[in-house]
Amino acid sequence: MIGRSARGVAADEEACARVGVEVVHRQSGGGPVLWDAGLIGLDVILPPGHPFAGRGVIEAYEHLGGAVASALRELGVDARAAGVEEARAATADPAARRAGELACFGGLSPHEVLAGGRKVVGLAQVRRRSGTLLQAGIALSLDGELLAELLAIPPAERAWLGGRLAEGAGGLEGMLSAAGSAEVVAAVDRALTGGLATSEPARETPADRR
Repeated sequence: MIGRSARGVAADEEACARVGVEVVHRQSGGGPVLWDAGLIGLDVILPPGHPFAGRGVIEAYEHLGGAVASALRELGVDARAAGVEEARAATADPAARRAGELACFGGLSPHEVLAGGRKVVGLAQVRRRSGTLLQAGIALSLDGELLAELLAIPPAERAWLGGRLAEGAGGLEGMLSAAGSAEVVAAVDRALTGGLATSEPARETPADRR
C-alpha cells in the first residue's frame, strides 16, 4: 500500500506478482506499507470541528498516538508516543528521510508510537471540509526485508532498507505475552472510546450524531 505523498517510490510489479501481493494506493500518508496478517489497520472517522481531530495534523496525531500508546501500555508494552522535536530531529537526517520515503515504518512522525526504541505504530490522516479520517497501522509483526524486495529500487538500496527497518521498526508479538490481535483491538477501542467520549463535537448537529 503506497501513500499519497510518496514521491518517486514505486512497487516492483513483477516481484509483487510473484508473491501474490496486490499494489494499492491510499489517500493518506506517505511511505509504502506491507499490509499482511501482521498489521492491524485502524480508521477513525470524525465530523467537521470535532476536537479529537485537533486544529491540524500534529495535534490530531497527538490524540491518536497517545490513545494507541495508552492501550499498548494497558497490555504490558512499554510504549510511548514520539515527541515533536524527536521526530523533527529524525527527519533532519538524510538517511532517515530516505528510509521514510521508502517505507512508512522507516520514518518517524510526531506522536507515532515506539516500543523498545523501535517504531511499532504508523499514523496517517486525510483532512477535508466534510470531516477527518485518522488512520493507524499497528504492527504485530513486520517483514522489512520482504517490503524492500517489493520496491522498484536498486538491490543495494533494498538491502540497506531491509537492515534499517530491522533496526528501527518492529512488531509487538514478542512484547504482548499471550495477547494477540483481538486483545490489541479491544484495548485500542477502549482507549479511543474514552478519549472520544470526553470530547463533544463543536456545533454538534443531528447529522453528526447519526
